[in-house]
Amino acid sequence: MMKGYDTFFEEPGTVVERICRVCGTPCLVERNKLGATSWVAAMAKRETLHDFFYCPHHEQEWHQQALELVQAIEETPSKRLASLLQLDLIDLLKENGIQPQNEPVSSGSSE
Repeated sequence: MMKGYDTFFEEPGTVVERICRVCGTPCLVERNKLGATSWVAAMAKRETLHDFFYCPHHEQEWHQQALELVQAIEETPSKRLASLLQLDLIDLLKENGIQPQNEPVSSGSSE
């Protein structure tokens, strides 16, 4: 799981739905959860009331591979390499029963 890609923390009741940035699947949600929303908050034992969104596929090996492809697409300065990686990502998603809608990666978006 990677915050901002396949897991999201939102203020309670402010967001109806989140979509996984890795595979485009609507996320599952746990509403009004009390807990840490970051590693630092966990270390400080600071809890915050939040809605926790997460991809239902996040524990599957193919999803981790897809996450790595998404990160590589966003990090490469090469448009050609990004296009090839995007094709690999689309193939991987299709092999696992996910039909990509448009482009599953929104390059340069901030979360």
